[in-house]
Amino acid sequence: SAAGPAAGLALWKSAAVSQWAEKQPGERHGRPTAVETSDGETVVTRTPSRRKQALKVKAAIRAGEILLEPTVMVEPPRFKGHKRDRSRPARQAQIEQKMKEMPALIEEYRVERRERREKRRQEERFK
Repeated sequence: SAAGPAAGLALWKSAAVSQWAEKQPGERHGRPTAVETSDGETVVTRTPSRRKQALKVKAAIRAGEILLEPTVMVEPPRFKGHKRDRSRPARQAQIEQKMKEMPALIEEYRVERRERREKRRQEERFK
């Protein structure tokens, strides 16, 4: 297929393909595997490349050895808009509330600063 080198890797996500691969002799996850031949001799084989594995799986699918379950398409998530746009009314209300409190806070700060200044002047005068 013209889908590229990673196209065969998606085959292994299927449970049917995994079960079929487990039943195949001498192909255990890339490790050397000992297989006994009909004349009693033990032969060590290696798992073929991913490309060859994918070709084998595709051939088994075409031959009907593997029955794939139907693909279920998940509905894409809906775009809910930008967070800044969704939170804007609440933020504006909060700013409005803070602006209403601001004159009292400024007055409190000025009184406190004035008291500190007068206290410091009193202390410096009688040193």
